[in-house]
Amino acid sequence: MAKAGQLATIADATALEIFQNQWDVYRKFLKYDYLSNAADAAALRAFHTGEVARPYRFLDLACGDASGIVPALAETPIEQYRGVDLSAPALALAKDNLGALPCTAMLDEADFSTAMRGQRQAADIVWISLSLHHLDTDAKLAFMREVRQGLEPGGAFLIYEPTRRDGEDRPAYLDRFEDIGRRAWTELTPLEFADALKHVRTCDLPETVSAWERLGREAGFASSRELYKSPTDLFRLFLYRP
Repeated sequence: MAKAGQLATIADATALEIFQNQWDVYRKFLKYDYLSNAADAAALRAFHTGEVARPYRFLDLACGDASGIVPALAETPIEQYRGVDLSAPALALAKDNLGALPCTAMLDEADFSTAMRGQRQAADIVWISLSLHHLDTDAKLAFMREVRQGLEPGGAFLIYEPTRRDGEDRPAYLDRFEDIGRRAWTELTPLEFADALKHVRTCDLPETVSAWERLGREAGFASSRELYKSPTDLFRLFLYRP
């Protein structure tokens, strides 16, 4: 019979294997830009270089390995980066990737949805990408209110998330997502695509354009605007200002 320490080692090894398998698929999405991450990062960088003049503290929620965000932050007046993610292996990769930034970097292993609670220092910019849509509408609103309360005056909250067209219900969006994926994501194996689609159909709760705007108002933000729409019209980047 395996001892407790051996069981823990087996569990850790299993978790690492799952992470590596999922990460390989995730890296394919990034490599072939299936989720329009490159243009999203370019739009975020344009915001930093065009609208943020002073040194800023950046909070990256559900940061993963931070590889996608580094190009958007390089050569901008960033003075502090803080990344939050539940995955310890991802944070280990993030530590190396963040070495390219000329600022202090901190990484916390935590759930993004609770990361704003008890925050000791307000953030200038809060960023979340392809994660907020996992919460239902009420939870999104509660989270956005916490972000609003944790922002410095003159700060900014930016999200890049799956977004339904106004008048489009969730089943129609998911069918459109699947149709685009089947036609365009040719580098995924059938199993990889099936796993990705299963995740999307099970976990994704995208809001409409109008709903994202309404959530911003109800969370206490004074303004919001769309900075980017993906060519597939599956994802949008929104900026909220207090």
